Amino acid sequence: MNLSAEQKMNAEQLRLLQRNIAGSMWLRFFYVFAIVMPLIVPIFQSKGLDMQGIFALQTIFATAMLVSEVPSGYLADVFGRRNIILAGAIVSGLGHSQLIFADSFAALVVYEFTLGIGASLLSGADLALLYDTELALNRGVSKQRRVVGKLYSVGTFSAAISAALCSVVLLTGRITEVVWIQALIGWGPLCVVFFLVEAPRGQQLSENAGTSHWRNFQQIIAVLLLQSQMLRRVFLALCLWPLTTFFAVWLLQRIWQDQDISLIHFGWLWAVLTLITALSSRFSHRIEALVGPRILLGFIGIAPVVGYIALAKFGFVLGLLMAAVFFFIRGLGTVLLSDALNNRIDSEYRATANSLASFGFRGAFAFLGPLVGFGFDVWGMEVVLLALGFFSAVLFLFVLCPLMYLVPDGRVFRKQQKDLDSLTVKET
Repeated sequence: MNLSAEQKMNAEQLRLLQRNIAGSMWLRFFYVFAIVMPLIVPIFQSKGLDMQGIFALQTIFATAMLVSEVPSGYLADVFGRRNIILAGAIVSGLGHSQLIFADSFAALVVYEFTLGIGASLLSGADLALLYDTELALNRGVSKQRRVVGKLYSVGTFSAAISAALCSVVLLTGRITEVVWIQALIGWGPLCVVFFLVEAPRGQQLSENAGTSHWRNFQQIIAVLLLQSQMLRRVFLALCLWPLTTFFAVWLLQRIWQDQDISLIHFGWLWAVLTLITALSSRFSHRIEALVGPRILLGFIGIAPVVGYIALAKFGFVLGLLMAAVFFFIRGLGTVLLSDALNNRIDSEYRATANSLASFGFRGAFAFLGPLVGFGFDVWGMEVVLLALGFFSAVLFLFVLCPLMYLVPDGRVFRKQQKDLDSLTVKET
């Protein structure tokens, strides 16, 4: 069968676009691969930092993302996702390499700031490229939703593998070897970028790029805040809810130190916990279909409250169980809310919308992170954990409960209720 030139070109474009799917997965794998993560608190402590200093560094990281998150997402909408992903891969590689030489607080500030810039360039653009590719391939909404869950699960599987590798390296080596391996793997995203292509998408922003940046940005804000009450509530939840699990993740290593857990076991523990996140994100849509989005929202809202109280009051075994709950709901909530946002945003706004959500989260952490670190050094772990439990309860009541109210009764598997009940179905 002879194909015309146009048909051959379309076939070639289709092949390249299909390669984007696997490429996006590998990009997320290398981007999230963090062999130093199970030991990051002890590493920072070995450089003379207390918990207040460690949270200060994370505030630097959050601030770097804060100042560059929205511009990077907007640039991805204007100049293309692949170009911004390329820039992010280079900056991220440079950031990981700096940890080898960072021996002072000032050097660690540069390290965290560089990683923050790299993360802001990569975040939003990679997810937007994947959505654009799925749309260009004319896949249905259900397949788009599954591939996003797969993207997040690949990231968390990568984190689990890297955490296990951390303990393997410590069996025969030292923390120094862990840092060097991280520096090498940190350049992995750059290798993947060359297999990605730009996907067709809406041209509204790029066509107006030279003269109306501020006007375009105002339009995106209006879409997020005024298009619908559901979209506004989803956006607010995506900005604030991740804080409920983020603080727990950063405090766990110090909790294990207080419980005299050997550093060599940190990697195994972290691997198991991140594997739980991978599985929950991978099957989040099936869980949503089984119990319904309203019940799922209630679960991810209540679980952190119970989890922080248990971490404060109970020992290692029950504390580890509660830690597993944090990682479980992290996967569920991230996919549920991210998918809900992206399915309600047009292609030309998508990268900026993802960046704005991350901007809100990083801004909230930049404000609260130093307070948590200060509270730990002054009042101790138990007081901080109970305070975070109270904070999670406030977020549940004022952020997730109003969102639950907007979701109709019923379950996704009821065909007559499918469009109403799924939190991730685009509104008309």
